[in-house]
Amino acid sequence: MVNYDVIFLGVKLMMDDGDSGSEYESDIHISDSESEGDEELDEGIPMNRGPLFPVLDPGTFSLPEPNFHEQTGPVNFLPNSTILDYFMKFIDMPGRSVIDLLVAETNRYATQCIDEKSRPPRVVPEFARLKNWTPVTRQEILAFVGLVLSMGVVKKPTYESYWENNPRSWSMETPNFAQVMSRNRFQAILQFLHCNNNETAVPHDQPGYDPLHTISPVIDILNQTFSENYRLNQDVCVDERVVGFKGRHQLKQYLSNKKAHKWGIKLWVLAESYTGYTHQIKVYKGRRNEARSENGQGYQVVTELMTPHLNKDHHVTVDSFFTSPKLVHYLKDKGTFCTGTVIKTRRGMPKSYRIAKLQKGDMTVKYQGQLMAVLWADRRLVTILTTTGSASMINTTNSRGRDLAIPSAVKRYNFTMGGVDLGDQLLLQFEPNFKSVKMWRKLLFHQLVTAAVNAFICYKRTFVVETKLDHLKFQQQLCQDLIGNHRDGSRNQQIRTVRLEHRQLGRITERHFPERIPDGKRKKCVVCAGTDRFKKSRIQWWCRICKVGLCVGRCFKRYHTRINFEE
Repeated sequence: MVNYDVIFLGVKLMMDDGDSGSEYESDIHISDSESEGDEELDEGIPMNRGPLFPVLDPGTFSLPEPNFHEQTGPVNFLPNSTILDYFMKFIDMPGRSVIDLLVAETNRYATQCIDEKSRPPRVVPEFARLKNWTPVTRQEILAFVGLVLSMGVVKKPTYESYWENNPRSWSMETPNFAQVMSRNRFQAILQFLHCNNNETAVPHDQPGYDPLHTISPVIDILNQTFSENYRLNQDVCVDERVVGFKGRHQLKQYLSNKKAHKWGIKLWVLAESYTGYTHQIKVYKGRRNEARSENGQGYQVVTELMTPHLNKDHHVTVDSFFTSPKLVHYLKDKGTFCTGTVIKTRRGMPKSYRIAKLQKGDMTVKYQGQLMAVLWADRRLVTILTTTGSASMINTTNSRGRDLAIPSAVKRYNFTMGGVDLGDQLLLQFEPNFKSVKMWRKLLFHQLVTAAVNAFICYKRTFVVETKLDHLKFQQQLCQDLIGNHRDGSRNQQIRTVRLEHRQLGRITERHFPERIPDGKRKKCVVCAGTDRFKKSRIQWWCRICKVGLCVGRCFKRYHTRINFEE
């Protein structure tokens, strides 16, 4: 191993003695304006840490490996835990329950809407869902979440299509949805679904405005439970994730390199490299709503997400958006190793790397203290910064089955960078994909699916005697357990809303008989008058107790035996 500390100290003394003509000095590219403002950053750590020295024998040069000894994996999961227990561990902990939050805020928002729309001179329409609203319960929200997750397993184009009862599409029907909850009740809960009190929101034009006010309590709860219920392995990664959304919102971003969703809300994610476990999520709020660090956004994101994990010898992998010599040095000083691709024009990178021309397969290596910069020519030039591993070439096999030699730093990067992408694959398998004009609603459903994926990862890594379920069967069992015995979609809540004056169930359970209307008067039949054929007809018969006109025979029987009697 090369003793780079001794070499670095010797050259540093030469530079201090005024040897400005050193061949290494021209290899540092820092403009005057950049170096002036960075002297006092990073807790007194100067930006310029000296020149980068060429590694003459890459085969023998190496940096220390992480000495990681922390316990890893799921925390506080019992071997006899049910599938529902794994999921509820993330969303329903005492004092920070997403379910209780949804129940309280949904009922609050429904009350606010009803009061607002019922205030004179406004008149609520007769068939509006506002008049039919009843407060949602905890069991009902659990069933609602179970139905939403089920929509990720059984994919259909719209919410309404899950309740369709059409003879032409009988082979695609899902009758169990209607048994669990009526379509109108599901849509009513979806309409009033809320996670925070709107009355406490700061207006757009006021200081302290938060574009995530509606969803931030759920994100805070899940970030806390994600970190409490799982200890990260040595290798972690930080990358971006997109929640698909094409509506109008100031946080909407376009990322051309994302295959699943190019338009949507951008998240910064800290994930475990090998399992895809999502440990922390930070929503990008835009430059108008976030204070920018002097060191750049990539530096700020990585340091904020990694702050609880510093000084534990973790190894974090990042891509070129985040990587810079300043970030890598900072993490190494904080007891954290780092590997990442880097843009050659980053401040502090060797100037020679910008103009280097290498043949395919060639490699150039430089080092600066405990940082190693690798420039390797593949189909294009690849630049990597790392604080661990060797500079040697190792043999491997590419995706086409061809044997080739690549730098060990490149292999480490490829092996540890895919944690967020692996999590995306697990999310997209059973993520319900519906259009919505509410950005926060898409984020809410995405967070619930993320909790389900994390529960599955914990389930797979927890010791269980019996054979473990695969991801599909795990998701199906979770949906079934969330719904439980909730069956509210039959008699009491039918698919179509019955008018208020006809909701007395006495017309079905009591003994009523047809009679002639007194004084020779006539009435419309409440059953058949809604059709074009009989809309102008008047009849002489009625039900004296119900006070409605009814044709003797079929209409009278239909009205007194069905809740939804209208044709």
